[in-house]
Amino acid sequence: MRGVVQLVALGLLLTASGPCCALEPDSRVSQLGHTAWRIRDGAFSGAVNAVSQTADGYLWIGTDNGLLRYDGVRFLPAGDGMITTLEASPDGSLWVGTSQSIRHMKHGQSERIEGPHSHVNAIRLDNQGTVWFTRSRISPGEGALCEVLGRAMHCFTAVDGIPLPYAEALAVDKNGDIWVADSTHLLHGRPGAFRTYPHPELDSAEASTGIESLTPRPDGSLLVGIARTGPGLGLQSLSDNIWRDAYTSTSSNSLWSVTATLIDRDGTVWVGTADQGIFRIRPDGIDHFGETEGLSGNSVSSLYEDREGDVWVGTKRGLDRFRNLFVRTFSTSEGLAGDYVDSVASSKNGGVWIGNRGSLSFLKNGQVTNYLKKDGLPGQRVTSLMEDHTGRLWVGVDTDLYVFSQGRFTRILDHHKRSSGVVVGIVEDTQQNIFVLVSGRPYRLLRFDSASKSLESVSLHSDPNFMAANPDGGLFLDLGNSRNALILDDQGRIEPWSPHTIIRRNNFAFSRDGSKWASTARGIEYFNQRDSWFLDTTNGLPCAHIHSIILDHNENLWAYASCGLVFVASAELSRFKADPKYSVTSRLFDVLDGALPNIADFSSLVAISTDGDLWFANGAEVQVVDPTHSRTEIPPPPVQIEAIVARHVEHKAVQGIALAPLTEDVDLRYTAPSLSVPERLQFRYRLDGHDKEWQDITKLRDAFYTDLGPGHYMFRVVASNADGVWSTKEATLSFTILPAWYQTKSFILGCIAACSLAIVMAYRLRIRTVRRDAQARYDERLAERTRIARDMHDTLLQTIQGSKMLADTALAQLNEQDEVKPRLQMLSTWLGNAMEEGRAALRSLRAPVIEQQTIESLLQDAVDDCALSGTMETSFELIGEPIAMSVCVREEIYRIGFEAINNGCLHSGGTNLKVQIVYAEDFQLRISDDGNGVDTKTLKEGRSGHFGLAGMRERARFLNAELAFTSSQGIGTEVSLTVPNSVLMENARPSKWSRLQRFVRGG
Repeated sequence: MRGVVQLVALGLLLTASGPCCALEPDSRVSQLGHTAWRIRDGAFSGAVNAVSQTADGYLWIGTDNGLLRYDGVRFLPAGDGMITTLEASPDGSLWVGTSQSIRHMKHGQSERIEGPHSHVNAIRLDNQGTVWFTRSRISPGEGALCEVLGRAMHCFTAVDGIPLPYAEALAVDKNGDIWVADSTHLLHGRPGAFRTYPHPELDSAEASTGIESLTPRPDGSLLVGIARTGPGLGLQSLSDNIWRDAYTSTSSNSLWSVTATLIDRDGTVWVGTADQGIFRIRPDGIDHFGETEGLSGNSVSSLYEDREGDVWVGTKRGLDRFRNLFVRTFSTSEGLAGDYVDSVASSKNGGVWIGNRGSLSFLKNGQVTNYLKKDGLPGQRVTSLMEDHTGRLWVGVDTDLYVFSQGRFTRILDHHKRSSGVVVGIVEDTQQNIFVLVSGRPYRLLRFDSASKSLESVSLHSDPNFMAANPDGGLFLDLGNSRNALILDDQGRIEPWSPHTIIRRNNFAFSRDGSKWASTARGIEYFNQRDSWFLDTTNGLPCAHIHSIILDHNENLWAYASCGLVFVASAELSRFKADPKYSVTSRLFDVLDGALPNIADFSSLVAISTDGDLWFANGAEVQVVDPTHSRTEIPPPPVQIEAIVARHVEHKAVQGIALAPLTEDVDLRYTAPSLSVPERLQFRYRLDGHDKEWQDITKLRDAFYTDLGPGHYMFRVVASNADGVWSTKEATLSFTILPAWYQTKSFILGCIAACSLAIVMAYRLRIRTVRRDAQARYDERLAERTRIARDMHDTLLQTIQGSKMLADTALAQLNEQDEVKPRLQMLSTWLGNAMEEGRAALRSLRAPVIEQQTIESLLQDAVDDCALSGTMETSFELIGEPIAMSVCVREEIYRIGFEAINNGCLHSGGTNLKVQIVYAEDFQLRISDDGNGVDTKTLKEGRSGHFGLAGMRERARFLNAELAFTSSQGIGTEVSLTVPNSVLMENARPSKWSRLQRFVRGG
């Protein structure tokens, strides 16, 4: 983009066409870009009757078999029937004349104007926007000229001053007046005030053919095309009420059977004929172009100039387009005697000399003068050319050197009176010495001796490949791929020239600042006596193989390369000379611009004429460019999205269109109407909702997507013109792919809900299974505990009871002084304590905690038992709303609490025992006493042979609870148990939400 802006700023670029520019009047038709679409090649069917262009840039073609719309690439059908005439309206709509009616097309909708069926021949809009049309095949008195009023038509008859039984041609002049004609009568004016202009040749004719076209001229006269030949017929002009031949300088006007006429924006007249193709009347002559030259057909039905200045020709066999080419070509079509141009040289009188096979040609102002063998050309093949300071032309012909002056060829021999050989180069140095390079083995360098009028050899001790006059004086000699270059100075001394590269150079260009440039197969070489740098594809050139180069009058470089004609502005060259790593901005003119590059065999390969035009020999023709040609910058064409194809069904591009469910493959068709060089257009696009960034640049006019799902999308596309300038306004299309029933949100949510419910059910079933297994294990444990309690009661406690009874009996039998009595008393006490502890263990093992009591009642019972012992004052406190626990959790908490209460009652030695239950974010149980306390070692490791503390900790770990002991000597002990509410608990008074939670948990 940066390079384009630089070139545009310099004002030196040119493209093949520009807005509001007509085709070059100095160019011949054969030098214009020509494209033909023929019916026989399948481009479309039906003869072309009319061509028009609407405001959106589309070209409309009316044929015998329907209406076509053309965007520069594709012909798309837009209507049926026989289309006879077309007229575009400024509001963007199109008026269509058919063999039966007149229709109005706007925004893709076609509306028939009410009225009798008739054959519409021509449609025109006047200055006020009124639509006029002519018609035929009507009943008498219906009127041949009509205007459109709303949705109806009003036709004018003899009462209104129009007595025509039918009307063919129609035109509106700059004053808004109407010209209308049938085959033999011409009328001018307005309804009610028409004047007839009789034509003597037409009035006396009985043939049905006559006036076919009417074209007002800027000077007020009228150009009349008559489809008959003969004196006073053909192409006529009506001026000041007088009929005359349109161009009196030639008698060919009356020999044309004229069917269509056009005056383009530059004033050049185009004439279409019934059987001779087209004629183009230029200021300096008349061009002809017919089927022989490539026209689709000789029978022309319409001529039209579009907004870009291109001219369209409709024929009975197809459609043709003519456009400007930046690079013009001169060949046999333009008057050269042959197509073997090997050299070109500028002339001081403003023309150029062209070396051809079999001729020497002089071209000036588009006119060619050929010097053939019959005119004195002394041979067959003209090789090298050079015009010296006196205006004499030095010419290589076959194996000799000649001087052409005043129409005569003078042979120049060497000092041995022999032929010079095949001349491959001729130059004149700053001292006006003429040097001649002759091919052979080896090549020889000769110098013309003005005294002896002969050629003398110059001793070089090497074989030169190419030579050029050194602007600093002397001769520059290139020795090709074998050795470095040499400088032959004015005194005949030879100095070596030693750039770093040894490469074959085709020609040289020397800047006014002394810079030297050479064309090579590796690029453009910039060099001095010590160093050499290459301008190639790595730093700005589109291709590296350069045939020849030349600098224009503004020091801009033009390179005739394998890929086309390359332009590099002088400012870019200066930057490159300052920094050889700089990447220059270049502009390529390729075959679409008319460039046909190739290498010629002799020199000079390029020339600059006195008017600044640049001429290039390519071995076949000579090509010319005007480097000063300016242009109006062409904005990027507007992009339009035409259609969207989904599931093989094409839909119009309507915003918000909804596509059928299960659509995955979508083809989005877009275009940018550009009729002159549509091949240069490029596009970028993205699909919001699918693409994360813009897609790569493409020339395709379709965007394909194959993996779309249901959802909303926005398609965006932009285009760039031939200069690479991108449009800032996007064309957009929003569309939606509808979901199938199983792709809807409600279905997906339903599936999620069903899956969730299935998971919950499976989870609940699993919990129930786990609970059932846990209950079974608990029942098993309870049965085992019951058995153990029964066994303890029946064995251990019975034994202890019996032992105590024996001890008590013995005590009763002993007197107070017996020494054994205290010991038996102690034994009885210990056995009593053992019985109490055993009974407490039995109560613990056999307590119905599973199903009958809450944790509060269980712990309250334990506290009451402690109080009954009479050794401690007890208190029980409940804080918060109780929560019903599962059986397993309740039992584990109870075991921990019972152990702590029992230890406090039996072993603390305190007077107060406090139990507190708190229902908050977590369940908390605190049991504290004011006893002697427990040492730290015992709290951590337990007492040898006792497992109470260890059992409490194991039960807490099972509950995933936190168990803490706080104790110190003389203060007491506190046991704190914290159980998370999430550990298998449920609300004691369940709400609906709680019951749902319970259901989910499987309770």
